[in-house]
Amino acid sequence: MKKKIYNTSLISLKKILSIACLLIVFLNAAFATPRSNGEQNLAEVKCSIRLTNQSLEQVFDLIHKQTNFSFVCVDRNGFLQKQISLNETNSNLEQVLKKIASAVPFTYIKLSNKIILKPSEKLVIIQAPRVIKGHVTDKDNLGIPGVSVLIKGTNTGTVTNQDGDFSIKADNGAVLVFKNIGYQSKEVSVGDANAYQVQLMEDSQVLSEVVVTALGIKKDRAKLGYVVQEVQGENLVKAREPNIINSLTGRVAGLNITNSTDLFQDPGISLRGRKPLIVIDGIPDQSADLYRVNADDVESVTVLKGANASALYGSIGQNGAIMITTKRGKGKDLSIDVNSSTQIQPSFIRIPEVQTEYGAGFKGKYTYVDGSGGGPEGSGWIWGPKLDQVDPSTSSGFFETPQFNSPRNPVTGQLVPLPFISRGKNNVKDFFQTGIIASNNISITQSGEKGAFRASASHIYQKGIVPNTDLQNSSFNISGNYKLSDNFTVDARLNYNRQFTKNFPETGYGPTNYLYNLILWTGADVSVADLRDYWVPGKKGIQQRNYNTSYYNNPYFQAYEYLRGYDKDNTFGSLNLNYKISPAFSVQFRNGINSYGLNRTYKEPMSYIGYGNKSRGQFTVATGNYIDLVSDLIGDYNHTFTEKFKLHAQVGAANYYRNNKYGSTSTDGLTIPGFYNLSNSANPIQGNNFVEERRTSSVYAVLDLEFLNAIYLTVTGRNDVISSLPTANNSFFYPSVSSSVVISQLTKLPKWFSYLKARGSWSRVSSATLNDNAYTYSYLPSFNKGTIWNSVPSLTFGDALLNRDLKPQTSDSWEVGLDTKFFSNRLSLEATYYQTRDFNNIVSVPTSITSAYNSQLANGNVFQRRGFEFVLSGTLLKSSDFSWNMAVNLSKYRRYLKEIYGGAETLNFLRVGDRTDKIFTSVYQTNNQGQVIYGSNGFPLNDTFSRFIGHQSPDWTYGIENTFNYKAFTLKFLVDGRLGGMMYSTTNQKMWWGGTNPGTLNQYRVDANAGRSTFIGDGVIVTSGSATYDAVGNIISDTRVFAPNSRAVNYIDYMTNTSNGAYNNYNYFSQTFLKLREVTIGWQVPSKLLGKSFIKGLDLSLVGRNLLLFSKMPNVDPDPAVDNLQTPSTRSFGFNVNLNF
Repeated sequence: MKKKIYNTSLISLKKILSIACLLIVFLNAAFATPRSNGEQNLAEVKCSIRLTNQSLEQVFDLIHKQTNFSFVCVDRNGFLQKQISLNETNSNLEQVLKKIASAVPFTYIKLSNKIILKPSEKLVIIQAPRVIKGHVTDKDNLGIPGVSVLIKGTNTGTVTNQDGDFSIKADNGAVLVFKNIGYQSKEVSVGDANAYQVQLMEDSQVLSEVVVTALGIKKDRAKLGYVVQEVQGENLVKAREPNIINSLTGRVAGLNITNSTDLFQDPGISLRGRKPLIVIDGIPDQSADLYRVNADDVESVTVLKGANASALYGSIGQNGAIMITTKRGKGKDLSIDVNSSTQIQPSFIRIPEVQTEYGAGFKGKYTYVDGSGGGPEGSGWIWGPKLDQVDPSTSSGFFETPQFNSPRNPVTGQLVPLPFISRGKNNVKDFFQTGIIASNNISITQSGEKGAFRASASHIYQKGIVPNTDLQNSSFNISGNYKLSDNFTVDARLNYNRQFTKNFPETGYGPTNYLYNLILWTGADVSVADLRDYWVPGKKGIQQRNYNTSYYNNPYFQAYEYLRGYDKDNTFGSLNLNYKISPAFSVQFRNGINSYGLNRTYKEPMSYIGYGNKSRGQFTVATGNYIDLVSDLIGDYNHTFTEKFKLHAQVGAANYYRNNKYGSTSTDGLTIPGFYNLSNSANPIQGNNFVEERRTSSVYAVLDLEFLNAIYLTVTGRNDVISSLPTANNSFFYPSVSSSVVISQLTKLPKWFSYLKARGSWSRVSSATLNDNAYTYSYLPSFNKGTIWNSVPSLTFGDALLNRDLKPQTSDSWEVGLDTKFFSNRLSLEATYYQTRDFNNIVSVPTSITSAYNSQLANGNVFQRRGFEFVLSGTLLKSSDFSWNMAVNLSKYRRYLKEIYGGAETLNFLRVGDRTDKIFTSVYQTNNQGQVIYGSNGFPLNDTFSRFIGHQSPDWTYGIENTFNYKAFTLKFLVDGRLGGMMYSTTNQKMWWGGTNPGTLNQYRVDANAGRSTFIGDGVIVTSGSATYDAVGNIISDTRVFAPNSRAVNYIDYMTNTSNGAYNNYNYFSQTFLKLREVTIGWQVPSKLLGKSFIKGLDLSLVGRNLLLFSKMPNVDPDPAVDNLQTPSTRSFGFNVNLNF
């Protein structure tokens, strides 16, 4: 087995620095400006002037237009009105000024691109600009970073640093303008002082800041009749995740992220119970591949909750939207940012703990024969003999038996017995390796008076904890905007991303899962270290070497030979053109593209074992090509009738086109072992393909009305025409209305009550997909590949009778809420209640057998979704050097069955009014006191009815984030979790069944190995009487008499019969958990320590993720909300460095 060691972080950084050099060259070319005239000798500047009897003011104005030099003069004694005649052709400026001075005496001083004139009649004292320093604070005298400081009437300015300090060159008499979001602007005149203390006051009119809403429309938060939440990009970078959505966990109320523990697996995303739309820079991205979005490029993430907020996206916005806004160029100077972070995953936050006292076998017996699993090998059970048993009769001093790695006696040819000892007490930890997440990013920004540019390059390397698994993720991003004229602006963005891995692990219970072989069916008698040489000597490429070659795979064989390759190139771009026709009316054209090419390979080696079958080798190549094209034409109109009545309207048309192609080709066995090529197929190759193409054409309108600067009303409407649906039923209209009232603007509240807003909204949206993935095939006949008869292929049609009159599933949603702020905005609370009615759901109903179909699609069943959301945030403590900020997110979600198709009494055990997350499962019979009823054989009696045992959804989902700032230091930590709800654990069920659960270590097991039946199940037996039930399992009559169970059985028989997964109530656990999700300790190096170095800013952080878990669920992490033999959950520790040049 060959191993290659790559220093990926260094490789990535070298590549990125090379790219940075190229970008700098490009920037210099793209944004280079001519050398300032102020840097040139006046004798080098040419001009031509021909005029007669014109004033000096006109002369200097003409020179300014030709040379770009500005003239400064105090006009005393009518100096600028004196007239002169000139006739100069291509003369240098120094010569021209001398000629003018010979006629009208003056002297001059050149400063940069300014020429300061001093008439000879009276001395004018000229002062060069001097350095002005200062400190900007809030009302609590705390420094405010990021305040804009601009010299009034010019484009010269700066911003305050992290301490609130600034430095700027200004003349006496200049006016400095200080501006920052959330504060009242302030003007300060420059006098004789060289240092100024400036205090800014909070502006109540700015407290409801601008946020991004549907279609990328920016609105004042106060005007919204629905709730949105925003997460700044800086929260996604330091303790980063490979997928940025994971970093939103606990930060948004109502957004439930179920984080996978496996490499390169998408997290589950649920917003108010449904999967939301992903929108990037205003362009919908239905591929929902967020691994390609680099956190360093994200400015902010705004979550639009529910259809009320996202109705303008039509059917695709039915479930709300996550709006990702990327960074653009800003600032006046060339700026280079470098961010580098490395996290290691050296330990586990939760890992299955297995017993190591007993080895493979069954009922205390084990002898290896040939690995086929028959006879005394026990077919892979871990119910074998006790390990490390002392036996003085053997040479080793321990009990010995033939094992898979036993040598053969050269004389007899028999396997030589080896000590049956605990060689593999830490197999899981010994097999897994330390994971790594290394990220490097460089970005370059430049802006000028007419435009801005930003370019970035990044690389993320993730090394999985499973050997020979990793992920390489590279991104390149270019964006820019340019003002072609005062009315015409162009904005463009292009992103390229490549995701590549030669292998990443498959998930789920089965032979492809490493834990299947490591914790369930491998005992401590086997050391995983002994399996590193995974080929049988002399049979390389043909037969794997393992302790069992009939049911299970060698984990190293699986890691290095059973390979799943992935190579994806993604291109995402947008172009926005905005033309301002008049101060009130503008037109915007927006076009976006999202495309990718995907290549996947599946390599299955010879002797690979599925469920009892050995592979002859297999090779599959799958390719996909996907493209989305989105275009919008939007007209925008603003009108102010009076200061108390304003209107804003938008009308638009949109076109969406998708073309998705996917195909795969597979061998049928391999002729030559290890040669993965389609031409090496032992039998004719097999293939299939899929094509999807559809278009949506839309028109929409938005009307915003504003009254008294406090009452806001928004009405929207959108109509979609879907190409993939029948023309008689392919047009859908989606209306919405929302309103908000800022009560604190209309009436005086107590002083401690700073702000109060009431809001409400309603919308109706239909799903054009009918059900999860059905389009045309729900209306029109379709076919699939059937059986091959004598080499002649056949086709099969579906068994569902189609319905051309099906209506799309439709949702009516409404929500109400309050936004409040207290104690001079130190504390804020947002409270929301929402409710959605889902009707016209697609159901499958039985049909008559004479129709030749089994079922028919119809509209039926009505569901209701509702919930609460609370967002509490505030500054708990604040002083000149210290502050403590806290944010709490809390949400509750429920879904109910309200109507059943055809008036039926039940739907999958549910009745009208029931929660749809009720869990019904097979159980053992119990009496009215909950005691298990046993049969005469000593085993529990099976209940013939599925019984309700609890609810799946949690009662509450929460997140709490605390931020402590002390001078230049910041401590931030985030905890989140769930309260209530139940989930099934395959890991725990299989561990009990197979014999690896530590709970099986007891005297009963000792007795069972000795052939004694001593286990008596806790419960009762029926001594007389009987019970009768109705059709759904309710007891009609019960005359049973019970007595304690006293029948003893063999413990191993009992466990293998009751833990086989047929009766599952014992394998459900509470989802309740609390997790220390993220911790960062940061130091923003003060600017005075950086001195006059080329480094403008330096931020150092220690980071950690998934550090602590509190949960009563054994062996698995409840965070993913599902356990189908999940990979152990890891802790991450690391650092982050951010440099600004």
